[in-house]
Amino acid sequence: MKTNRRSLALRVSALLAIVSPMAGLGATAAHASGQTVNVVGYSIVRNAFTALETAFKATPAGANVTFTNSFGASGTQATNVVNGQPADVVNLSLEPDVTTIAKAGLIANNWKTQSVRYAQVNPTYTGARQQTVYSTPGIVTDSIVVLVVRPGNPKNIKDWSDLVKPGVTVVNPDPRSSGSAKWNLLAAYSAQLSAGKTSAKAQDFLGTLISHITVQPTSGSLALASFIAGNGDVLLSYEDDALSAIAAGKAIQIVTPPTSFLIENPLALTKTGETNQSAKDFYSFLYSTAGQTIWAQQGYRPVLKSVANSGNSSFPKFKSAKSLYTINTLNKQGWAVVDSQFFSSTVTFGSDKKRPTAGIVTYYLQKAGH
Repeated sequence: MKTNRRSLALRVSALLAIVSPMAGLGATAAHASGQTVNVVGYSIVRNAFTALETAFKATPAGANVTFTNSFGASGTQATNVVNGQPADVVNLSLEPDVTTIAKAGLIANNWKTQSVRYAQVNPTYTGARQQTVYSTPGIVTDSIVVLVVRPGNPKNIKDWSDLVKPGVTVVNPDPRSSGSAKWNLLAAYSAQLSAGKTSAKAQDFLGTLISHITVQPTSGSLALASFIAGNGDVLLSYEDDALSAIAAGKAIQIVTPPTSFLIENPLALTKTGETNQSAKDFYSFLYSTAGQTIWAQQGYRPVLKSVANSGNSSFPKFKSAKSLYTINTLNKQGWAVVDSQFFSSTVTFGSDKKRPTAGIVTYYLQKAGH
């Protein structure tokens, strides 16, 4: 399946043209304070925030607001914030990176409820009141894992099984620093479960795939740059990052596999952000109809149901829920279990001593010499 970025932009720009930039900001506009907002994000959201900040500054709430921006590998960014990087708004790749900051006391432990308190978006509503596409709190955008290939798809890559064929080389970021890498590898693993394979067979496939990875840049954006520069036959990537590259004229092609993984990117106000009215206003804007429409223009799947239904028709859809795994499909306890199970730096084996039960990816990275 191929994604037409131009078609998506045309559909969503039509919606944006009729949406007030203040939609979703409500009464916060009256409290515009013109403060500085320090934004820290994962590597690929730089262009999206350029568009979002420009639009926000054109609103009454955004008048005289200034921004500082820092973007990089998600895990590295979380560590930087813990070590003193100024941050009011953080948009990271995955929940454990926000948890890292929260454990350091810099983000409230109930950060997931900020979308209700500050943006008036409640993911727990159902039926006619349902406001978001999925019920995960604290998530500002969705995406999926895609396979990026050379123009014309010379290796005839169609599905995950094609990545482990002889002679196929893969580019994937380093999961020790990159959130994108974690999503990508979980997608490969869960695709095997979706095909009816056992967890043992899925783990074996993951190990084989890792042995085909030849380049591991530290972030998703650097992985894309490496692939564009000529490394590898296939890149594992965020859908939105690949769409952005295509819109910029890069010679790549997207293959959407029949089974993928839902990427959910969290947004949080730090404790300094919660005392910064401009940061709270900007946070609200990111969840508003106007903000979510801009996210969609940038290739991100909006979480706001009204925007998703209006401008999401160009995003590839999946035949069933089983075809799009989520972190909670993989394990009901989500990242609280999955992160250590797959990405712990300490490898632990079960009683059979054949396959690890914790640090699964770490083990296969070591085995492949990465």
